[in-house]
Amino acid sequence: MSKTKSIVILTVLAVLIAFFGAASFVKFEVPNSSKDYVSIFGTIGKGIDLEGGFYAVLTPKDGETASPEEIDAVIETLRSRLDDNGYTEATITRQDTGLRVEIPAIDDPDEVMNLIGDQGELQFRDSKGNVRLTGDHVTDATAGINPQTGDNAVFLEFTSEGEKLFASATKAIAAKEDGVENKLSIYLGDRLISSPTVESEIKRGGAIISPIEDAETAKTIASIIKSGTLEIAFQISESKAISATLGDNVLDGAMIAAAIGLAIIFVLMIVFYRGMGVAASIALMIYVILYVAVLAIFPGVQLTFPGIAGIILSIGMAVDANVVIFERIKDEYGNGKRVKSSIDAGFKRAVITVLDSNVTTVLAAIVLWIFCSGSIKGFAITLFLGVLVSFVTAIFVTRWLINVLRPFGGTEDEGAAKLFNLKRRDA
Repeated sequence: MSKTKSIVILTVLAVLIAFFGAASFVKFEVPNSSKDYVSIFGTIGKGIDLEGGFYAVLTPKDGETASPEEIDAVIETLRSRLDDNGYTEATITRQDTGLRVEIPAIDDPDEVMNLIGDQGELQFRDSKGNVRLTGDHVTDATAGINPQTGDNAVFLEFTSEGEKLFASATKAIAAKEDGVENKLSIYLGDRLISSPTVESEIKRGGAIISPIEDAETAKTIASIIKSGTLEIAFQISESKAISATLGDNVLDGAMIAAAIGLAIIFVLMIVFYRGMGVAASIALMIYVILYVAVLAIFPGVQLTFPGIAGIILSIGMAVDANVVIFERIKDEYGNGKRVKSSIDAGFKRAVITVLDSNVTTVLAAIVLWIFCSGSIKGFAITLFLGVLVSFVTAIFVTRWLINVLRPFGGTEDEGAAKLFNLKRRDA
């Protein structure tokens, strides 16, 4: 690669980093528009400690009492519903004889109340009110689009017994046996979801609940059906919006601190590794931009202080990976190899060490993700995503950037060695 080509690549890269960096973190007023531009980072959901949210207290109806086992079953069901709908940072705790549910950064409190308060008993009834089959006969429920009508819908899959009952019900209703109308009404609790016309027997292929008013409602219904009914009938005895526990300016302060920390890391990397430090610094900037984009598009990500801790830890691992690689390159050059051979051998040998440490962290994050909930799960998600992105940037992006910078050391091996601060052991 020529020096001119390297200059062109670095110039284009600088422009792209500046553009996407601004898109990721800068918010501003859009000229001639009533709406402001929200940065990519600003679109990431935030937890109660950073943005506030909503809480509801659930108590058993009609003075019922609940055993610890029944309460645990309700918590598990509600946890599944909240996770399926992206509220991974929501918390569910026991409160007296009931439960307190705290949900961060919600847009529609009424919809959340439907989500956590609906008993979710699914029934298929004919026009005379006879229950033909129930949610116990459903194995899966997913939200989607009805391919025939284009409406929002929920797709149901039945057990083998459910398929037989559904086929029998549709056959009887289509033939209008016993004077029933050719309608099969679908109820969720006491709420009528859909009442489609049955023209013929449906032997297999599950069922489609359609039309549903919007995609969010379809997702909620699917989640409630899939999670099952609550063990106890609950009522919402108290609900209220709650403010951010850490204040409005905490996140801005954390971002400023992170920016200062990264700047210090850049300086130290350049001082110790010169050209390789420059490559690592550029790679880290690319890493941060990619990481923010991944956090913004990945479902279920909500920033809390534990989640921010996961971000900081993953950034630290990205820096550590570069240090391991650079030290290996210095060892290879110190043992007598040329610069290019040292770079190739350094990356080849260091990748095993970096991969080993990353795999260990990823496995730990997966365990926390699966078996924990709330803020711990948020920490696990941000750490998991950060480690994956950091591995890619450390191994591939940093290596490419070192090759881009190499022509600035001249054509001689000694010039490249000086650029990358490489020294022989006898020097």
